[in-house]
Amino acid sequence: MATISAGEPMKIVIPGGSGQVGRILARYFHAKGHTVTVFSRNPQPASWRVVAWDGLTPGEWITDLEQSDVCINLAGRSVNCRYNAANRRSIYDSRIKSTLE
Repeated sequence: MATISAGEPMKIVIPGGSGQVGRILARYFHAKGHTVTVFSRNPQPASWRVVAWDGLTPGEWITDLEQSDVCINLAGRSVNCRYNAANRRSIYDSRIKSTLE
């Protein structure tokens, strides 16, 4: 990974960045002049680059990740649910599986 000097633009990837928090972060970093790429299961037009990604299948996103300076991983199942055993397991697994590739 490259060394970044203070104030130098960074290449930032945000897996799972199409939700509320991801959009806030992408908008902020994009406005600061950084190159932002969001990995999304449901790509929508944005001011920054958005790449189709399912969290499991290798694709063009691998190059974006390998060439990034920063990765902010927001991938995973929504936590807006009842916290029973099955949902807790699903939330946990969804965050682990997307980091295995």
